[in-house]
Amino acid sequence: MLDCWSKDAFSEISYKFANHLLLIGFGVVHRRPIESKTPTLLIRLSFFTESEIAPNSYTMGFGTVQGSLAMDEEVVEFSVAHNRKYSRDHLWYQEKDDRLMIGVSEFLAVEIGEVLRVILPQAEYEIDEGRDMFSIWTAEEKVAFPSLYSGIIAEVNGEVEINPDLVNDSAYDHGWIIIIEPHEMNLENLLDPDEYVEFLAEL
Repeated sequence: MLDCWSKDAFSEISYKFANHLLLIGFGVVHRRPIESKTPTLLIRLSFFTESEIAPNSYTMGFGTVQGSLAMDEEVVEFSVAHNRKYSRDHLWYQEKDDRLMIGVSEFLAVEIGEVLRVILPQAEYEIDEGRDMFSIWTAEEKVAFPSLYSGIIAEVNGEVEINPDLVNDSAYDHGWIIIIEPHEMNLENLLDPDEYVEFLAEL
């Protein structure tokens, strides 16, 4: 059963694209992956062109999207953790006292594919706003992530250097990347989970 947060935040579960219809089904996943303790909202996205959908040929419910399509649908499945905020470059930020733990959203982990390498900064390193915090390598690209804050790199997760697949397999838990101690804690430019899903729908 969906909790109140899920019901209130996602009462509208379809978004109109320019040339596509996006159907979103939601369900609460309390242990995803199995070892995870982070409550997340499972999201299944189905993409198809309007011409592929016959009137009244699909049904939609929380946790599932079903359709009768003329062509195969493309399904992307990922989760969004409740207890953190998100940036528009698909990083999550979790406040811990005067620090911010940062990782990659599961949407981005699915989007970029298998992570082959994570390049981390030095711990206790001073970072300026706009400078790269870390980078992720896949078979096809290198993605660098600039910092939204000036501050100190308090900790880095060396496990993701040894096992970069943690970013794909446990994006919200064991696959965290760094912890920073910003000089000024300002979360106004970050998105709440429901705002992040709305942002994804507009991509």
